[in-house]
Amino acid sequence: MMHRLAMLAGALMLLAGTASAQDIRLGTVIPLSGGGASYGASIQQGLDMALREINAAGGINGRKITLDVADDASDPAQSVIALQRLVNDNDDLVIGGWGSSQVLANMAVAERAGMPYIVVGASNPRITTSANKWTFRTLTNDNGHAARLAEVVSLLHFKKIAIIYDTNDYGVGLRDIFTAGLAKQGIKAVDVESYQTSDKDFTAQLTHIAAAEPDAVMLFGTLPAIAAIMNQARDQGIDARFLGAAGLSNEAVMKLAPQAAQHAIATAYFHVDTDATAKEWAARYQQAFAQANQAPRPSQAAPAYEALKLMAAPCLAQVGTDKDKLRLCLKAWHGTLFGLPPAEAHFDDTNQLLAPLVVEEVVGTEFKLLPGANQ
Repeated sequence: MMHRLAMLAGALMLLAGTASAQDIRLGTVIPLSGGGASYGASIQQGLDMALREINAAGGINGRKITLDVADDASDPAQSVIALQRLVNDNDDLVIGGWGSSQVLANMAVAERAGMPYIVVGASNPRITTSANKWTFRTLTNDNGHAARLAEVVSLLHFKKIAIIYDTNDYGVGLRDIFTAGLAKQGIKAVDVESYQTSDKDFTAQLTHIAAAEPDAVMLFGTLPAIAAIMNQARDQGIDARFLGAAGLSNEAVMKLAPQAAQHAIATAYFHVDTDATAKEWAARYQQAFAQANQAPRPSQAAPAYEALKLMAAPCLAQVGTDKDKLRLCLKAWHGTLFGLPPAEAHFDDTNQLLAPLVVEEVVGTEFKLLPGANQ
């Protein structure tokens, strides 16, 4: 009798173990070292915040989410290895991807493996094409940024525009698209200069820009280089207004170039003053990471948070972790995002999210909405 009871108890324990929900494995490929480390840390903060909230509320249909982090060291070759490691780990989906060169290199891994991959940190137009099946992007691509920056040029009546760009895929893409947009306005850049991502001395390029006497300088790159360019430009007596895309929309710019960055203009994916939800979220985010090694940077963390909390989580709740069903659910997703002008966002045929941008400027130690540019 005791033997039978023991067998029955064992069978029940086995059944309970089989029926218990397994964790959902969320992978992220981000730079936690190299030039993009500050951006990668913010993406991880955004994912961590969403994950904590989801798990505290009971998870996804009773299943907790765990985060599998792969550092790609801001390097395209390492990014391929990092994403392949997440695939080999049998993660259920991946959210991350910072740097156009890195994503352009690693997305083939997701496509081959059939891994749902939501990119929240790269904007080159070649990332989303009709050949995409598994790669989604929640950020407006460089076409959108360049168009908005061209509108700002017209709004502020800039006539003499210089361009300095990183020679990576992000910088080159923005240079080409923005230059074409200027041509439609009958404007040709007075000077175009390039640099390498790891460069620290920009004297030669800025000497040429100074000689051109621009009233605006387009910075197509990311930190820390763009902060160094601004500081060195002011040291050379260049008093032109700085403009850039989302690479400039990073709260660290006020620390790295506190004086030189004043009134610099950037296109962005989030601003706290657009709606009440954005303000409430930013307050919670700032509090959650007030003691973190990296100071909270809402502009960089918000897209990652929204990708998990507002897009991936509802699809996981609806269809589970079957990768093909998850892909189809993401493709059909539509909704509104906080921190942006009110408009329904949705993915197009290339898995590019169609959503508005904000235009902001550095004022003191904050980004403020640029007057007249966010109607």
